[in-house]
Amino acid sequence: MLRSFLKQMMATLLRVRAGDAAAWEGVRLPGGLFAQTRCARHIDATARRVAAMGIKIRHLSERLHAGSVPGLVDADRNLRRMLDELKEELSTMRRDMARWHSRECAGRAGKRLEEAIARLNRVNADTHAAADLLLRQIEEYDGAQEACPT
Repeated sequence: MLRSFLKQMMATLLRVRAGDAAAWEGVRLPGGLFAQTRCARHIDATARRVAAMGIKIRHLSERLHAGSVPGLVDADRNLRRMLDELKEELSTMRRDMARWHSRECAGRAGKRLEEAIARLNRVNADTHAAADLLLRQIEEYDGAQEACPT
């Protein structure tokens, strides 16, 4: 089985051979395909790191939901500040990725790169939502703990 960038190269060469003049528009062979593959790998690595943060956030959220955290969760509000910063960073990452995609790829890229970008956007959106949920849960949990100290 050929790797995806080889498949793309073969498809491009076959289109050119078939007489499709538009096949070379926006294509940089072979460096462009290698660069896109390299970018896709970096984007995938970033998506894995963001997904790991999302898992940690969901674990804390589950512990709060179960009520298994004694006392105040975030008395000094540092966790809330860090979650807000994470949400802002995720939003900035998505904006920068969209800007880069339109500037560098003119909105067109190989299948592998498009899939990596879509995966990162999904992971970012899921992690952002998990951070939002955790912030609300911390507010509710700490508010209940302060109102009813045991």
